[in-house]
Amino acid sequence: MNIIKFDFKGHQVGFNDDGWINATEAASRFGKRPNDWLILPDTVNYINALESTYQKIPYVKTSRARKDRGGGTWIHPKLAVRFARWLSVDFEIWCDEQIDKLIRSRVVTYTDEQVLAILTYSQPQTWEKRFQQPFYQALSKMTNLPFNNHVGGCPSLFGLITQKWVYGVVLPKKVYQSIKECTKKGEKIHQFLKPDALKAVEDQLIAITTIAKGCIDYKDFEARCSTIFNTKGQIKFILAA
Repeated sequence: MNIIKFDFKGHQVGFNDDGWINATEAASRFGKRPNDWLILPDTVNYINALESTYQKIPYVKTSRARKDRGGGTWIHPKLAVRFARWLSVDFEIWCDEQIDKLIRSRVVTYTDEQVLAILTYSQPQTWEKRFQQPFYQALSKMTNLPFNNHVGGCPSLFGLITQKWVYGVVLPKKVYQSIKECTKKGEKIHQFLKPDALKAVEDQLIAITTIAKGCIDYKDFEARCSTIFNTKGQIKFILAA
């Protein structure tokens, strides 16, 4: 368990990465014991309500480790602020702030399967036109390649640009590859994307169209995109939501 110590008016109180609080340390600042609060009828009822509303998990844990290694009673963040209120209003406000910081700063790791489920449908949705004419017109002007409103198809370079600077920026590589593998003739990548991912693609299309309009040639375009989109930045907003 990774323990982080925060100072409350000269008294060290331990929290872990998930926002659990060392109630033994906290209560000692006020000359109290966690067990005296845990046996109160209101506390028992509240824990029962948590278990019925969320899930039946331990909301209170006891560690027999040494005090300097996190020993004592630990309380779940959903219970911690209520416990802190029993100690003092000032401590309640302070405790709420520390838990909020810890939970907001926590890095969440997703498996490839989870990311795929978050961003995509398993079956293609109804086709709608997503890549509008201004996008192709901007690419045509920038590359000096003809675009005849899809009559006779589009230059293959347009497809490479779309793959690299639209989908390649917004979608993780494995997500894009997974969709490509299950896409049948006539189906498009965007038909498999859920609303948040689709919105990110549409925003990226606007960005690429704007960049292409301001470039003198393809070399200039590649240089600008490489500078602007050096990481898959937009995907973090999707997952964070």
